[in-house]
Amino acid sequence: MPLLQHDIAATLVDLPGHGLTKISTGQRSSLTYMAQDLLTLCQTLQFQPDFIVGHSAGAALALEMSKSLLKGVVGLNPALSKFPGLAGVMFPMMAKMMALNPLTPRYLAGLAKSKSRVRQILSGTGSDLAEDQINLYQKLFSDKTHVNGTILMMSQWNLDRLLAQLNTVDTPCLFIASTRDRTVPCADVKATSERMLNTAYHELNGLGHLAHEEDPQKVAGLLSAFFKQKRAALSQTSA
Repeated sequence: MPLLQHDIAATLVDLPGHGLTKISTGQRSSLTYMAQDLLTLCQTLQFQPDFIVGHSAGAALALEMSKSLLKGVVGLNPALSKFPGLAGVMFPMMAKMMALNPLTPRYLAGLAKSKSRVRQILSGTGSDLAEDQINLYQKLFSDKTHVNGTILMMSQWNLDRLLAQLNTVDTPCLFIASTRDRTVPCADVKATSERMLNTAYHELNGLGHLAHEEDPQKVAGLLSAFFKQKRAALSQTSA
């Protein structure tokens, strides 16, 4: 964010149930409800963002919100595909079972006491993070409230309606994919971008799912260029 402070005035949020944001009910962690609650937040704060940058599942939320607010969306390694085959059935079912067990968040948070386990999880994303970044993730993974929020989101996540409408989304978008991402393959991101009306695609070589943390300068440069390009196009249109 410091790299972009001269280009934009940014508001950063934790998703409901994640990080430092609490939830009043465990029944509003779906794509639809989370998008609605984020829109309510914007209205409460009385600001209308021009752009939303969404990482991974956040890109789906940004697209869901784009119908109401936005001049542009950036999806950074956007998770917009369902798990293939049997995994597409089993993973959501497992997440629902985990969400029903009140002991699950405490158990998973306890696993994060092992730094080697946290390092292994992060390595599985294809990203190579510095030691201080790994320490922050260990702190986050050890927070049972955050873990519970993540489980609730996984158990209620459903992309079917959004995916069926992707070819009607006309909001200008930039999808950034990382070649070493083991979570969201580049091929999936590219295929999704080609389905959409007004979406540019860019690949980052040698970076993983957490590319914005591995090389913030490179990602910030792409974001800044996108913001300037879309603002200039809008200015020409209004003129």
